[in-house]
Amino acid sequence: MTGSLKDQLFKAGIASKKQIKQVELEKRKQSKQGSKPDNDQHAASVEAARQEKLQKDRALNEARKQAQVQRAGQAEIRQLVDQHRIRLPKDGDIRYYFISQDKVKQLWINADLQRQLAGRRIALVCVNDRFELVPYEIAERIIQRDPSAVIKEDTERRDKIAAEEAEYEQFQIPDDLDW
Repeated sequence: MTGSLKDQLFKAGIASKKQIKQVELEKRKQSKQGSKPDNDQHAASVEAARQEKLQKDRALNEARKQAQVQRAGQAEIRQLVDQHRIRLPKDGDIRYYFISQDKVKQLWINADLQRQLAGRRIALVCVNDRFELVPYEIAERIIQRDPSAVIKEDTERRDKIAAEEAEYEQFQIPDDLDW
């Protein structure tokens, strides 16, 4: 008693080959007719999935292009700094303090570099976690590519402190004052 029901009916002589083929044909027709609405629904879901994939691909391509532009900008900054770097003196006798990423950092420079930094003839640039001095014109070109690469002096804070000190300038601090 192995085999399908149609094979068993055919062997028993209850159904003929013609009847079996007719039943199979009707089953196929019913399955196709029944799947028509499902087929439209399936096509719509496939189209929606394709559109979603296209949007994701566009977003991914845009992110890749942005990353590539950023890497190209960083490469240009490194090249500018390498070509126009001002070497730090080996015998620097003045500590130059500056703020980078909310931390106080320092460089050893000489009096000439200190005057140039104060006069804005040179600027301090952070490239690859290293601090380099470059001419101010080069720093302006670097700012166009990445404003965060140039270490700027906090002039607003200095002006505020100077204004506060000016308010109390008329008051003298006694020499014998103990804190």
